[in-house]
Amino acid sequence: MNRDQSNLELVRNAWDAYHADYMAFHLKEWPNFFDHFRSGGTMLDSYLVEMLGSVRGLRLLDTCCACDAKQAFSWANLGAKVVACDISPKAIEIARENAARIGIDNIEFHVAAAQTLSPIGDSSVDVVFATYLVWYEGLALACRNWRRILTNHGKLLIHTEHPVTTCFTEENGVVVVDHTYHDRAPIHCEFTGTPLTDRHGGWDGNEDCVEYHHTLADIMTSAIDAGFRLDKFYESEPDDSDPNSGLPSDVAMLWVCS
Repeated sequence: MNRDQSNLELVRNAWDAYHADYMAFHLKEWPNFFDHFRSGGTMLDSYLVEMLGSVRGLRLLDTCCACDAKQAFSWANLGAKVVACDISPKAIEIARENAARIGIDNIEFHVAAAQTLSPIGDSSVDVVFATYLVWYEGLALACRNWRRILTNHGKLLIHTEHPVTTCFTEENGVVVVDHTYHDRAPIHCEFTGTPLTDRHGGWDGNEDCVEYHHTLADIMTSAIDAGFRLDKFYESEPDDSDPNSGLPSDVAMLWVCS
């Protein structure tokens, strides 16, 4: 197994171990989770919907749907024909169960790495919704494959943590730099869950994992080189609940196939 494949397996195995508990934490956070989507509700930041505009009738691919698939369900409730992918087989298993429980039967689920999306055919989707770039080692490869699967004039909406903000963390109430902005080396770490988990008592698991840091220039250059033209750019307002408040928490970019 080569190094890239080994790192991919670390990510897959960590999330496979976590997803069942992750879904349980979602239900603690949103007890009406199933009813909300069953009644046509969404869980998307308003700026994402505004940036993309109407998706009714469009074939939209969610690159990392996770077990909750709340963004996939949201786009489906907004009228998109959704294809939902995740690297974790456990995520897709739970997501399919969630879709059946909600009564959404028009989402196509695939176990697939977001960088390659091998089950997805060329020129077969109108929109790619790409999230959680922290898990992508080959960002340039990912952008080339997103361009591959998009139709002419298709759109790519990237939504991820702001690369500047991810360089900071909190230690004993003090914000400190824990990662140099231009250091792209893989970050090997112990995966212990997500902020959602932290809000509900933490997770007992402890898995080896790896994350990746991409600068704004890395993201934009990868998209441009793959044949995209930037249409809209958004940096979120600081989150008052974040110890790094004063910095944007997320960044969103809308690209069009050029």
